[in-house]
Amino acid sequence: MSDQTKLDRRRFFGTAAMTLATAQIALDDSVWAQPARKMLDTAGFKAGTNTSFASLKQLDAGLLNVGYAEVGPAGGEPVILLHGWPYDIHSFVDVAPLLASASYRVIVPYVRGYGTTRFLSDSTIRNGQPSALALDAIELMNALKIEKATLAGFDWGARTANIMAALWPERCKALVSVSGYLIGSRQAAAAARGRAAMVVSILFRDRTRPRRLRQVSPRILETDLAPRLAQMEFRRRHFRSQRESLR
Repeated sequence: MSDQTKLDRRRFFGTAAMTLATAQIALDDSVWAQPARKMLDTAGFKAGTNTSFASLKQLDAGLLNVGYAEVGPAGGEPVILLHGWPYDIHSFVDVAPLLASASYRVIVPYVRGYGTTRFLSDSTIRNGQPSALALDAIELMNALKIEKATLAGFDWGARTANIMAALWPERCKALVSVSGYLIGSRQAAAAARGRAAMVVSILFRDRTRPRRLRQVSPRILETDLAPRLAQMEFRRRHFRSQRESLR
């Protein structure tokens, strides 16, 4: 894959991340509340204007030496932008300066396993669990002496931000979560498993699925399976179209 193709792919997700500039949501103690007071001027925004960050910084934080980009005034309200997999900080190469122009201090870290972020010790267990990524971000906030920040991310970064807001609400001023990776409950998922889950498994793994699907009740097909199939088909078409456009 060429460098230009990689850049175009990152910009696609950077465009989705424009939600961060237009839909910042403030949190209070009980509800997802009113829009934040700062409004960003996006009238002149054009995706692809920027190609890189001016420079990267390195900082020891928790188990890691974290590579990150920082733009905006040092005394501005902090915003932490979290990328997903398999993307990187360049997903935010356009939106970060837009936030900085509104006097936000924007921090964009490489998560563990990406870019210039490295483990401090060879003996540290390599762990990619979502909770570990959330703790990494909290440790980065500690190292930067940031008590509270607006947390925003897409893909796996959205789930990291969600976990941070759930486990450390006192560190989260606001949350912007883009895409469908949310916090899950294993107990609730186990309780919800039934024939609908079995049907999905049949559909994608079993060569005898036409015959076996006829054994499933119409109610399950209508209420449980149909919405899942519609969502899967939408995602399949979406990623196929993106793949074709990047060839």
